Amino acid sequence: MKTSKIVLLLAGVLLLAAVARPQPTVPSCQVTVNGQALALHDFRQGAFGLFELAQPTEIVVHTDFDVRWVDIRPKSSGIAAVIGPDHHTVRFRLGSALPVTVEFNRDLGWVLHLFAYTPEKNPPTSNSPGVRYYGPGVHEAGVIDLRDGETLYLAPGAWVKGHVRSIGTKNISILGRGVLDGSSAGDRGAVVVGSGSYGMGNMVYLEKTVGAKIEGITIFNSPEAWTVYLTGTTGTRVDGVRILNPSVHYGDDGFDIVSSSDVRVENIFVRTNDDCVVVKNLADVDTHDITVRHAVLWNMPTGGNGLEIGFETRKHPIHDVRFEDIDIIHVERGAAISIHNGDAATVENVVFDDIRVEDVRRKLIDFVVLYAQYGADRPATDAENSRRLDCGGAWDGLLGYASEEKAERAKFRGHIRNVRVTKLHVVDGALPYSIVAGFDAEHAVENVVIEDLRCLGKPVRTLKEGKLVVENAPGFELRN
Repeated sequence: MKTSKIVLLLAGVLLLAAVARPQPTVPSCQVTVNGQALALHDFRQGAFGLFELAQPTEIVVHTDFDVRWVDIRPKSSGIAAVIGPDHHTVRFRLGSALPVTVEFNRDLGWVLHLFAYTPEKNPPTSNSPGVRYYGPGVHEAGVIDLRDGETLYLAPGAWVKGHVRSIGTKNISILGRGVLDGSSAGDRGAVVVGSGSYGMGNMVYLEKTVGAKIEGITIFNSPEAWTVYLTGTTGTRVDGVRILNPSVHYGDDGFDIVSSSDVRVENIFVRTNDDCVVVKNLADVDTHDITVRHAVLWNMPTGGNGLEIGFETRKHPIHDVRFEDIDIIHVERGAAISIHNGDAATVENVVFDDIRVEDVRRKLIDFVVLYAQYGADRPATDAENSRRLDCGGAWDGLLGYASEEKAERAKFRGHIRNVRVTKLHVVDGALPYSIVAGFDAEHAVENVVIEDLRCLGKPVRTLKEGKLVVENAPGFELRN
């Protein structure tokens, strides 16, 4: 028999063996809400469901796999699950419209997200003036451009495949209980300045808007770009929005608040493979009065942080930023709370208050002034950037330099001042390490006060107990 025939025969045998071998199945479950079946939407790492919640409700989950342990996050919800004697039934009671994540057998490879929402008050109708209305069902919308005063409404049950953008407008609104889905968009890349493709890579792109509102919608599967990108906006209000990005690629930040002021983001859920919520200043303007509160965050392992200011801070100040009442359920790569000043700006008057951390693998606190690949003084070429990149170091994006370069690098470094961290509690998992470090004595991290830092209920009183590394940080205090 010729060699080629032998090879073909062996290939055929292997193919038959592969077909005959039982293939692994993907986990699945069924959910009822007060006895009514809930539609679930599958994604790479699990499934999610949306439903209205007007009163406390019984949730029953029936799995096709054996269940011996259940975690319901955030832990602050106090929800206790009961596993049935068949080890396939899980019951619990949901008292309010809180986004909950159900994890089985301590396995993050497949989880269930349940997104309850409050009933709408006076929602628009399909013939309401100034309303772009999408009713229940699937819609191939493409790019939706909103003009002054217009409202985009995604009704409950609407599944809209597309992107939304608005540039230079006043009082636009994006409302509803439907889903904005980026799965059919592909990777259209980042915003290209100077062309007609502004915001094509973002699920929601708002530029120089005044008084914009985003409320109630779920954003799913951002195509490897910042999901909600606010740049140069004033008076933006975000309430009750859920972001779920199952991509394994870096760069799909949740909310990017860039060179914007008078911004409030609240009652959100974000799961991304990069920063969940981040404040930046690419346009290099005074950036101030930003509040993020009542949030549940999950940062996946490719990169980024839970709550972040930076790296791109440029020269003008970023100040009066407040993060409060936030559950960080997982940070698999970066830091739970971070300020990375990679430029010459002063970042000051920042508050992190009542932050509950459940699972952070690497860093808890990370406040640093540094030379990084995103700064204005980064190398001119990608090749030089890559050559200098400190792979495996304490910071993703840190660039190395020779000792004789330090004075030149210092010219482009800024400051972090007056940061207060209160009631930062690690409520589950291990205590990660933390860093507070200036670039040098002249470009320091000044007057950081950490008060009521706790791990598993016990106060952290010393730097050693807190695994805190502090350098070039005058005025640092750990109070308890």
